[in-house]
Amino acid sequence: MTRIVDLRSDTFTMPDEGMRKAIYAAEVGNSAYAEDPSVNQLEAEVADYFGLEAAAFMPSATMAGQVAISVWGRPGDMAVIERYGHNYYFETGSMAAIAGVQAMLLDGERGILAPDDIEAMIVHPENPHARTAMIILENTSNFGGGSIYPESVLQQIFTLARGRDLPVHVDGARIWNAVIATRANPAALVQDGGSISVCFSKGLGAPMGALLLGSRAFITEAQRMQNMLGGVMRQVGFMAAAALYGFRHNFERLAEDHANARLIAERIAPNPAVDIDLDGVQTNMLYFRPTGSPDAAERLVAALESDGIKAWNLGPLIRLVTSLNVTTADCEFAAERINALLA
Repeated sequence: MTRIVDLRSDTFTMPDEGMRKAIYAAEVGNSAYAEDPSVNQLEAEVADYFGLEAAAFMPSATMAGQVAISVWGRPGDMAVIERYGHNYYFETGSMAAIAGVQAMLLDGERGILAPDDIEAMIVHPENPHARTAMIILENTSNFGGGSIYPESVLQQIFTLARGRDLPVHVDGARIWNAVIATRANPAALVQDGGSISVCFSKGLGAPMGALLLGSRAFITEAQRMQNMLGGVMRQVGFMAAAALYGFRHNFERLAEDHANARLIAERIAPNPAVDIDLDGVQTNMLYFRPTGSPDAAERLVAALESDGIKAWNLGPLIRLVTSLNVTTADCEFAAERINALLA
């Protein structure tokens, strides 16, 4: 049997035995009536973790992000967001289709926006142009290579936003990785008066689910939009129990994923056929470019597939993501094969 090392995404994780037992044993009820004990426990526990008032359990982080945009903005408004921010670039035009909100795109450094650049783009509501309604930050930044917003930069952006009476929504699909890498205070990673979305089906290993968190008034409006989009679920405590298990048991082990991503990066970096930004490898993912012909990445991904190693091809770039189903030995094997194939 061919050895399979799946490095395409941390969304390919599978529930372990402990999580499966938690799913089986979950207490459930009708979550639409706030009567599912497992959902209620998950929402309360994670809201307390971030020092926020309330949370709403949703099927996906995509829905959570689009609900947040719909609450903060009105049709015709603009959202300041990094050029490859997930809510804009990877979600099939949902901002425009669902909320009617336009994207005001900024270039970031490894996906991280600079406060001065944001300030220069804010349009005052009193002039005749489309107004800026919100700022969206992705932490960690997917297309930035799993890069982390420095806490000092976050605080500058939050201060700027408060001064302009703007909410900041943090797309925190991989915020858990940022916390583990920096040991930051979770409450410092979200704006007081803003919102954050978090995902459980990536590094934490749950089959599905996300939370949108913020003030009680914000979550009340978010739940109305969730209902409008068909996102209200019934006896979904089985999935909330899986998310809670991941939060309680798979959080600290994210450091292993970071170490494994770093291992691959450092093993392939000396290869003259590889162009990689080692300083950008901050969490559980890395992007690199095979040098040479224009189709070098495509050919390398196909060759790796033959060896049982799955990678994601993004034009000239290749993305690798480590997760709980990928061992250190798997990463050593992947790095060895990359170097051999590019020799």
